[in-house]
Amino acid sequence: MTESIKKETGLLLKHASIYGMAPIIGRVVSFFMIPLYTSFITPSEYGIMEIVHVVVSLLQTVIGMGVVSGVAVFYFEAKTQVDKNKVVSTAFLGLGGLAIATIAVLMFFSSMLAELALDSAEYAKYFYVSFAAMGFGVLNDINTNYFRINKKSKTVVIISLSTLIVNVSLNIFFLVYLEMGVWGIFLSTLIVASANLLIVTPYIFTKIGFNISYDIMKKLIKFGLPLIPSNLASYLVVASDRLFIKHYVSTAETGLYSLGYKFGTLVNNFVTTPFNQIWGPRRLEMFKKGNSEEIFCRIFTYYTFVLILGGLVISVLSRDIVHIMAHESFWDSYKIIPLITLAHIIFSFFYHFNIGIMVEKKTKYFAYINVVNAIVNLALNFILIQKYGIWGAGFSTLISYLLRTSLCYYFSNKLHKIRVEWGRVFVLIGGGIGYFYLIEIVEISNIFLSAITKGSLALTFPMVLYLFGFFYDEEKIEMKNMIQKLRQKLNKR
Repeated sequence: MTESIKKETGLLLKHASIYGMAPIIGRVVSFFMIPLYTSFITPSEYGIMEIVHVVVSLLQTVIGMGVVSGVAVFYFEAKTQVDKNKVVSTAFLGLGGLAIATIAVLMFFSSMLAELALDSAEYAKYFYVSFAAMGFGVLNDINTNYFRINKKSKTVVIISLSTLIVNVSLNIFFLVYLEMGVWGIFLSTLIVASANLLIVTPYIFTKIGFNISYDIMKKLIKFGLPLIPSNLASYLVVASDRLFIKHYVSTAETGLYSLGYKFGTLVNNFVTTPFNQIWGPRRLEMFKKGNSEEIFCRIFTYYTFVLILGGLVISVLSRDIVHIMAHESFWDSYKIIPLITLAHIIFSFFYHFNIGIMVEKKTKYFAYINVVNAIVNLALNFILIQKYGIWGAGFSTLISYLLRTSLCYYFSNKLHKIRVEWGRVFVLIGGGIGYFYLIEIVEISNIFLSAITKGSLALTFPMVLYLFGFFYDEEKIEMKNMIQKLRQKLNKR
């Protein structure tokens, strides 16, 4: 292992582990909140909440206009700190202001959206509150991105954990004590988003100042406009299945699928999100260095290894954990979790393969990729969901993510050669799937003993890879050194 790869891996592990603290703690808290939520909310109510979230998030992909991605690109292009600060300030005041104005107009259509999406205008209040929270969220995303591009990972975690604590506390208060149902959850989101904005924004502007550059604003808009159809199409692939399930099956099945889907995205929350929060800006910063391709190649292999290991653990534990934590009415949601987990592992490869498109600012390719993918996904949803229900939705998602990732690799690789250790990557994916089915053979009646046994077996996957010669000699040496250092630290204690 070269020193540069070792150094870069260490940097990523440091910041990604810090970034990962918030989602990990958040998911742990959400995990222990599942019995509460599923006891006070029915599958149908859960489905209603999910449909509102899908519609609002769909609109947010248009309104957000790829501002966060553009800020990172032009921030690192700026030569002086003054110009860098101007990029952030322009994004917040200029494009953020436009987003807020657009959202204000959308609120007038809340009743119509409620009628279309949920067959009743009585749910319009959910859209009113969600639109307001979305407006604050767009600005909060710009604020958070400022800390990320400046490698302020601890600050991001503090903000995330504070938001989590307040949000969970409000959910409990509104849901349990005031018995407000899903309405209380919508209110909690609005309160937290507005508080976050009011507290963080003044601090950031003491650092960057109030400056708007119309030249930068035009560049951000030019960069972001192609991302609108791209992001819209991308989100259709992520979320349109809920709308099809609601239409062809039921709102209750939508709720079951949505809970299973959330478990299936845990690998993204624990691995992909913290990794990309540091790797996204970092790769743009170091792209033109001499050995960047070698570093990108090896890091992707390690990234895939962690994804597969995490996805394996989640998949083998899915049935036991859902049965332990969720109300009986939600138990069937576990069936879809392994398939959704695999789909999101494939989905996460997109963020590594898009480097050529991002560096060359050829964001039009994202539009091509995502629009084609959305058309295929909608067709698959139409064909499969009405026939196979939530299983049709799961396979539609997997096929669509495979297509999206493949197209991204093809176009991005034409702009800049992307080196990938394909042999090792396929071994990881194939080995992980095979090991999952081997562990599934194990049947233990005691649900707690089953979870412990299957989880422990899943964690032996790295040892299986080691025995079959997956790791290079240099990696084996590095692993031995890490184990030795860990032992020394434990012995000192």
